[in-house]
Amino acid sequence: MSSEDRPIEFVSAKEEDQVSRNLLAWLNTFQGIPLSINLINYEFLDADIPSMSMSLVQSTYIIERFIHGPYIADYQFKIVYRAKPSTPDGRLSVDELLDSLGDWAAGQKPDIGGGLEVQTLEQTTRSSLFARMDGGWEDHQIFMRLTYLARP
Repeated sequence: MSSEDRPIEFVSAKEEDQVSRNLLAWLNTFQGIPLSINLINYEFLDADIPSMSMSLVQSTYIIERFIHGPYIADYQFKIVYRAKPSTPDGRLSVDELLDSLGDWAAGQKPDIGGGLEVQTLEQTTRSSLFARMDGGWEDHQIFMRLTYLARP
């Protein structure tokens, strides 16, 4: 059976939650988070104040399984920054902050929980405008990819 014919196998919800919780705690150690934001939330952005959020792009799935039990999983996520830039320079500053967070995170191997070992962490896109809302609020985002080895 070719890899194109192989069914997609997702990790357990418990494992995905563990990775999300630990990754979010680690991302919140980034020193560049603006004081007005306080912390990066999980899948939630405040309506009318600056905020940041991390959320899954899709469910975490197994990309390679080894005969003796371990597997490599792919966890794709994004970080969104909601801000109200009033100038083009302010808009560029939002993108620069997200890119600096991605640059800081890329290549590191945070602790994502027992039995799980980060293999790669990379920023897969540069920051860009995602949505513009009434009142001048904008959401900018970056996409990231984490692969990890699980030893069940």
